[in-house]
Amino acid sequence: MRTEMSDIAEIVDENPWAAWGALIVAAGVVLIVAFVASWIFSAVTGRLSGRAEVFTELQRRFPRPIFFLLAVIGWRGSVAAFFPRDFAEARGAASYALTLAIIAVTGWILGKVVIFLLDGAQRRQDSSVGDEFTVRRRRTQLRMIRSLVIAIVVVLTAAAMLLTIPGAKAFGASLFASAGLVSIVAGLAAQSTLGNLIAGIQLAFSNALKVGDTVEVNDQFGKVEEITLTYVVVQIWDDRRHVLPSTYFTTTPYTNWTRNQTQLTGTVYFEADYNVDVAAVRAEVERILDRTPEWDRRSWGLVVTDASGGVAQLRATMTAADGDQLWTLRCAVREQIIAFLANSRPQDLARSRFETIPTPEA
Repeated sequence: MRTEMSDIAEIVDENPWAAWGALIVAAGVVLIVAFVASWIFSAVTGRLSGRAEVFTELQRRFPRPIFFLLAVIGWRGSVAAFFPRDFAEARGAASYALTLAIIAVTGWILGKVVIFLLDGAQRRQDSSVGDEFTVRRRRTQLRMIRSLVIAIVVVLTAAAMLLTIPGAKAFGASLFASAGLVSIVAGLAAQSTLGNLIAGIQLAFSNALKVGDTVEVNDQFGKVEEITLTYVVVQIWDDRRHVLPSTYFTTTPYTNWTRNQTQLTGTVYFEADYNVDVAAVRAEVERILDRTPEWDRRSWGLVVTDASGGVAQLRATMTAADGDQLWTLRCAVREQIIAFLANSRPQDLARSRFETIPTPEA
């Protein structure tokens, strides 16, 4: 086969137009072969997708990388065999560009394989029986590992491409000889980035913060939406996003309301007159909670926490499954207690009293 290719190459080399035509035909044949191979892969995995979900993921992720890998490999061979020899510089440039393309596509496929395995592990742990706390912790760690893998594959691919440069070793040695000052400057410039990178890894594997946690940052309540290598995205209740560097959560105190569990206890404060019937208000709070689906029925209570300035301060406590439900529950209790006092017991509303002292007659 190799001898036949060499004979064809010698024949077309005698005529430049024939060489260009052979190169175009070979490139077209390579495209057809790559397309057919990727189509066969997609068809086979599609037929098997009904047996296992893994084949569905293979069909969705890998036909395109297979097509590009076969295409660049085939083009690399076509350039070497059929490119006109009168264009030696262009031939060398095309061969080198296709070599870089092969390395890039190989790195792409390697990254997709590793991500495919990690996503499969995440799907298995999501479907496994376990508490929500464990599921969220493992999901956060797998996301962090995925980001690290992507970064490592990109770096290794770029390094492999750089090693193809002629004289790269000598160039690197010359750089090392004069890199003292440059390394110091680069280290100072990258200090913040490296700090965030290390902080992101620490957050993912120390169980201090997980995707889905309810946190209080900058006097705002929100839910952790994303944890990356360098920053954390917190979704605020009004759909704003706080994008904070990872070092914020390792250097600044913050409140994590759901570090070990998602259940929360909330409070509602309101004021009433000294004559308030606490037992009646307590019964109303219980009635409101019983008909409110956000209450998880773990605990509740009503106590008088203060009595000064002519008013009594009452505190109602209640529990909910998570932060969102607790917010809705507190608003519902507050609204209905106000309506109860205003409509059913107006005499219990907080009021100010003034005593008029008669003026003595002259």
